[in-house]
Amino acid sequence: MIEQLPIAIQVAVHEELSPLLKRFAVEEVFHEVTWEQRRSLKHAHHDHLRFFVGKLGGVRVVVFRTGVGRLRATEIVRVFFEHFEPKLFISAGFGGALSPDLDIGDIVLANEIYELKTGLCDWQGFVPSLNGHLKFQQGKLVTADEMVISGREKTGLGEAHRAVIVDMETSAVAAKCRKHNVPMVGVRAISDRANEDLPPEINSFFDNGEVRPGKIAKAIVSHPPTMVGLFKLAKHAWKAGEDLAEFLEQFVAAVGPSLK
Repeated sequence: MIEQLPIAIQVAVHEELSPLLKRFAVEEVFHEVTWEQRRSLKHAHHDHLRFFVGKLGGVRVVVFRTGVGRLRATEIVRVFFEHFEPKLFISAGFGGALSPDLDIGDIVLANEIYELKTGLCDWQGFVPSLNGHLKFQQGKLVTADEMVISGREKTGLGEAHRAVIVDMETSAVAAKCRKHNVPMVGVRAISDRANEDLPPEINSFFDNGEVRPGKIAKAIVSHPPTMVGLFKLAKHAWKAGEDLAEFLEQFVAAVGPSLK
């Protein structure tokens, strides 16, 4: 049975999910997927199959996480659509700034989505009318297959594609939503500024879309200054997560009533 709900919210990592669940009145945790579906998720973690159903901002929604990257998002969103039928899909999470005008925690709604690997840019972002009472910026979003590490590379990426933010999942989610004819809003909170360098080892921390603590520990032991960069990134992620959750609660409360 496919459950119809006004809104679905997808994120990638725990740091994006946890602040949202604190504002969320959970009614049910759905994870009754079939064995065939589990077997088809070659790269997924069991935690990705938990779908939280409840209320946010007074509106009934389903919230779930996919893990990091286009492959992970494609797999889990496919399973999601086998069980749920939302009227609006929100792909949310952290993003790296490509514009110097964006600061930590700033909210960006994508009005255009570009996939760096394929060069596809045939999807225009859906930005509903919010009557000016929510603070956010709009701009082009670029989806990459790895985190963009250096400030120079981020600035160059922004200039080359006239984009303001980069992430790792939105284009894949947009493709699935387009297939199911469901409008999608891409919402990102800035977790690193355009001129900031990230720890150079950071892309090696991921394995099948999940951060592996053992790899982080190994990097710190071999290169202790990595700890400073990770502490700074964690601090930024905390603020971005809180600001994102606050925005999503207000956003859902604003648009949800028209979707019931």
